[in-house]
Amino acid sequence: QTCALPIFTSKFLHSNSNKENPTLKVIFFTNWHFLFLSLTIAHMKEVIIQANDANQRLDKFLQKTFPNLSKSMMYKGIRKKKIKVNRKRCSFDQVLEEGDSILLFLPPEFLEEKVRKVSSGSDALDIVYEDANLLILHKPVGLLSQSDGSNADCLVDRMQRYLIKKGEYSLAEHSFSPAICQRLDRNTEGLVIGAKNADTLRTINTAIAQRKVKKIYQAECCGHISKPVEMNYYIKKVGTKAMVSKTKKEGYQEAKMDLIPLAYTNDSTFVEVHLHTGRFHQIRALCASIGHPLVGDHKYGYKGEKKGYHLIAMQLNLEALDLDLPQKIFTIPGLVRKM
Repeated sequence: QTCALPIFTSKFLHSNSNKENPTLKVIFFTNWHFLFLSLTIAHMKEVIIQANDANQRLDKFLQKTFPNLSKSMMYKGIRKKKIKVNRKRCSFDQVLEEGDSILLFLPPEFLEEKVRKVSSGSDALDIVYEDANLLILHKPVGLLSQSDGSNADCLVDRMQRYLIKKGEYSLAEHSFSPAICQRLDRNTEGLVIGAKNADTLRTINTAIAQRKVKKIYQAECCGHISKPVEMNYYIKKVGTKAMVSKTKKEGYQEAKMDLIPLAYTNDSTFVEVHLHTGRFHQIRALCASIGHPLVGDHKYGYKGEKKGYHLIAMQLNLEALDLDLPQKIFTIPGLVRKM
């Protein structure tokens, strides 16, 4: 809040014309000068940590919850005890627990919480599996996995709309929104893991980083691939395309996968792709690098007339995860099988 206070200044004139009475003074105001003092009033805001906000550092929570709160102001507030946890001095790396109370004594303009929105769109959602913690979803070709900043519909928004209608998610959540754990390109079909809560999201993301989630794709490649191929190359993202190198170079990341032939047409091979890393455009770029671009993938060297490539994330294997699931291998039915 800002308050304007008038400050009056006066000009004193001393009349010494009567030297016998030097104490005679004439005082009058010649001008009013207004000095506006901006007084910023700190407000107190309390935030109670819910289950989905717990098990994260204080600074991470504050950055996600209060977008107008700069890092410098946040760290200063913690240092000066303007930000407290459970009414006690706290540290920026303190891990929050469910039920913790965060008190912030800061100007209100820094305490505006992030506005969570879910765009309108289709409610179509192909659910392969669901329990209290996660969803296995079948993403169709043409649908974005997550928002690209436009108003285009995406899988994440459809999942959030579904959970809002079920009463399992509220836009009033402080720092968590249900999210997918891996992203598929717009023109790639297949299985995607959706996390309903923060604990599940952390568990799945950690497992993916540790390569415990096994992913199998199916693709149609140009030409004849007669035997299994083990691929260990390096990839670097340049603009909207992946560049491939057979040797390690600066800026390139290791990209590993195996190809197993499944079936043939006159001029193509259906292959099963076992991913061991998950780099940008990995399958498309590596297949093209050995002379077998995906059929329809003009970006990576396909010369024919067909548009739209065949690439499906056909199977997710969660057997290495410590999750209580009735099944841990999920497969899209009806695809090309091994010969």
